[in-house]
Amino acid sequence: MSPPTPPLARQLRDATRDAHRALDHHPALQCLLAPTLTREAYAASLLALYPAHATLENRVCQEIARLGLRLRVPRRLSHLTDDLGILGLTPEAPASETAHPPTSPATLAGELYVLEGSRLGGQMIADRLRRTLGPGVPHAFFSLAMAPEEWPRRLAELEALCPPGQSDAALAGAHEAFARFHHQLDTHFRA
Repeated sequence: MSPPTPPLARQLRDATRDAHRALDHHPALQCLLAPTLTREAYAASLLALYPAHATLENRVCQEIARLGLRLRVPRRLSHLTDDLGILGLTPEAPASETAHPPTSPATLAGELYVLEGSRLGGQMIADRLRRTLGPGVPHAFFSLAMAPEEWPRRLAELEALCPPGQSDAALAGAHEAFARFHHQLDTHFRA
């Protein structure tokens, strides 16, 4: 039996449902699930994902370090770079972010929810890629497994980052992370 969902995780899930759905239906991600996916379309999606993921992962990891937190977040960006390299592509370096104010631990909880949630979805995408494009297609970025106990542990960590009364900051962090990611995909995806 899985542990109950912590209150903050429930709030984050409910409050970001529309943003999550919009991102899931973005053409850069939607094409990855299509049975007609080509290597060219896959490459275009990876190229668009690079700046979007790099911006979010780097921001989260920098804030964890700045806040002196002892959170371990698996870095997936190098896997994305490797996948692109195997396809003979070089990713576009993400533009330097406009100055975002430092985050609070509660805001970081919302951003981390988006980053780690993307890893859960990546496992489903990896399975589909293997079926559609074959086992030889590079998909390390999507294949970084999450052990069964890892997601509940991460949700508990998010809860600990967000003291009572600060859930609005966590929700704002998640909404902002979804919005930045979506904007990056809009900017860089060329179907």
